Amino acid sequence: MGPRFVKQAALFYGLMAVAAALWSGLRGWGLPLSGGSPLREVLLGMAAAAGTVLLGMLTYRALPPLRKLAGELAPHLIDPADRRGLVLISAFSGISEELLFRGAVQQEFGLVPAVLLFGALHIGPDRRYLIWTVWALAAGFLYGLLFATTGGLLAPVVAHALHNAATLLAWKRLRERER
Repeated sequence: MGPRFVKQAALFYGLMAVAAALWSGLRGWGLPLSGGSPLREVLLGMAAAAGTVLLGMLTYRALPPLRKLAGELAPHLIDPADRRGLVLISAFSGISEELLFRGAVQQEFGLVPAVLLFGALHIGPDRRYLIWTVWALAAGFLYGLLFATTGGLLAPVVAHALHNAATLLAWKRLRERER
């Protein structure tokens, strides 16, 4: 995850955000940033991220196969990355995925289809990644509920981006301590 990867991710996620904006714009509903109370929505997003990060840490500790998979992936994903790159990737993914899945797909087809598509796009190359897919389904459901409850994208974007950033940065810190 060096500078080149971050640039490629920016392009990919930027295209995803443009697709979401075009889709919702052509449908005439736009992408609602806030449902009316930005401070409440940011706090809800922060609380959701804190809960998912804590649950993720407990899951990591409880499931040895997850720790093994993380150990296999880290040399390729985490070790070569700097903190800035991890935070940028987290922001790009949190913003663009929420624009697409909550802002466009959920508005078009509803909560369940948006969650299922979000989960399907988080399927790994073999069954060891099933926990990641299940996690994405649960997180997608949470983010979808945040969107439905608040009427805006701010809470799910904050929850998604903060979850990704906190998880990646904690993983980076853990790897550095192990060396």
